[in-house]
Amino acid sequence: MVGAGVAGLTCAQVLAARGCEVVVYDQARAPGGRLATRLTEFGTFDQGATCFTVHSHRFEAQVQGWVAAGVAAPWPGRLIALDRGAVIERPLAGERYVGTGGMSAIGRHLARGLDLHLETRIGRLDRRDRLWWLADSFDRPLSVRGFEALVLALPAPDGAALLRDLTPLAAVAASVQWEPIWSAMLALSRASGLGYEAAFVNDDPILGWIARDDRKPERAPVAGVAERWVLQARPRWSRKYPELAPETAAHWLGRAFSARIGRPVTVRGLIAQFWRHALPMRPLAEPCLWDESLRVGLAGDWCGDARVEAALLSGLALAERI
Repeated sequence: MVGAGVAGLTCAQVLAARGCEVVVYDQARAPGGRLATRLTEFGTFDQGATCFTVHSHRFEAQVQGWVAAGVAAPWPGRLIALDRGAVIERPLAGERYVGTGGMSAIGRHLARGLDLHLETRIGRLDRRDRLWWLADSFDRPLSVRGFEALVLALPAPDGAALLRDLTPLAAVAASVQWEPIWSAMLALSRASGLGYEAAFVNDDPILGWIARDDRKPERAPVAGVAERWVLQARPRWSRKYPELAPETAAHWLGRAFSARIGRPVTVRGLIAQFWRHALPMRPLAEPCLWDESLRVGLAGDWCGDARVEAALLSGLALAERI
């Protein structure tokens, strides 16, 4: 298993529960993929997915299990849209949820009990003797034994690159196009006075979404920090400026935030992160990809509708195929 995001960890847990010996590799320092919480001197920030919703009974059952385990909770914060100078209420189509204490709590929960190897980047795949062999980015073998089946729960371009010339699935994965997003973590030393927790920004050329992190369940306060916000840029702007220095991108996002809310802000800290594979364009209709002859499959939120829910359902679907 390559990839310890929601899709990969879900697939791994189902296979392990059915008696398979599963090994999971991921290049990150923590499991969870987009469910990433970054710890800074200004506090924690959900720098990837800031929340998620439920649209199917199957995902609802999983989320209620997370709530019962204390790793997720509803987020009843006020959601609005900022559009042409007006504040528009956005009634929720369903409850929004967040990780308790940070979105990364869900990733740690999904990883429990698994043979997980973090900070391990896969550099090469080989298929020989009807088995899969993995090597890291330094071309060092990762196991003395081959694997009977292989799952790549990665952004489609990464999975396609690893599987190039090995299976026709590589071309299918490579067909999915992606939009990038610049994300900024903003700490304010004085309260903004805003009366909402999240907003779609519909009328700004840079900013597309803002969410207040310190108003989520069990977010610890930090001395000298009044509020913590995650600011997400529009894909179009992010696509235009992928090579910006992080501090420059952070500056522009912070400036757009202040301009859009119509008041100056007192910045305590501002950090930017570039997500190169943030939003899949026209994700695949299939919930997963599986090559039975080679025993290799791919899963992720690019199979479905690009939500956290799609990632989990993709992982479940691939485990069932295997």
